[in-house]
Amino acid sequence: MPLEDIIKSINIWKDHLSPKIVSVFGGEPLLHPRLFNIFDLIKIAWPDTTIRLITNGYLLNRIDPERWFNCVEPFEMQVSIHRLDHEEIITKNVLAIIKQHSDWTMAKVAEEMDGVHHSYEWYRPGFKIWKSKFGKFVIPYNYENNNLVPFKSNPKKAHSICGNPDVPILYKNKLYKCAPIANILDLPNAEGFNYNPIDSKTDLDKFVKLIGKPEKICSMCPENRSHSVDHYKQGEVIVKQNIS
Repeated sequence: MPLEDIIKSINIWKDHLSPKIVSVFGGEPLLHPRLFNIFDLIKIAWPDTTIRLITNGYLLNRIDPERWFNCVEPFEMQVSIHRLDHEEIITKNVLAIIKQHSDWTMAKVAEEMDGVHHSYEWYRPGFKIWKSKFGKFVIPYNYENNNLVPFKSNPKKAHSICGNPDVPILYKNKLYKCAPIANILDLPNAEGFNYNPIDSKTDLDKFVKLIGKPEKICSMCPENRSHSVDHYKQGEVIVKQNIS
């Protein structure tokens, strides 16, 4: 997304939202040439928010490690491991950042969910980094006749296995229940997904009260993990850039 569009979106919403955390993810956010400008813009709009970068970590070695310590605080970095055979490479990139300062505390985190394991976290005043290992990824749509279609599941059951049950997304100046529905509605071959995102002129109370709770749109996802991709299975996750 061009920086101009991000500026427009922030300006539209800055007086309507007061988020505790603003997550920046993709795609892969490290591919954005103005990423650090985006961090600054978020902090200007919401001075008290925590900025959280969610990255796969492959491109961390292309950025001067010291630059991360110039980010506005508080700042968090979640590094997602999707291939076990690449964990050593990505951990090396993370440690290059950590080695810039000696005041880090490392903790082994025992937070586990089905398909997700938070393994280690490092923190110092104003800055936190952690690794998350992702095994199974629930595919949030069915596929019929070359079209993406909803599962029509039980919303409560589908919501109970959601990977991000309480993370709304701001996309193209509108708020969505979750990232998957925002992405799916943007595709030309999506059929049967009945959802209307809200704009800044809409009453936000109802939207906010339903954050973290099942809604009708949750039925688009499967209600069990049988419809998943195993990220640890060889060949499921393909890395296009050179990571050596």
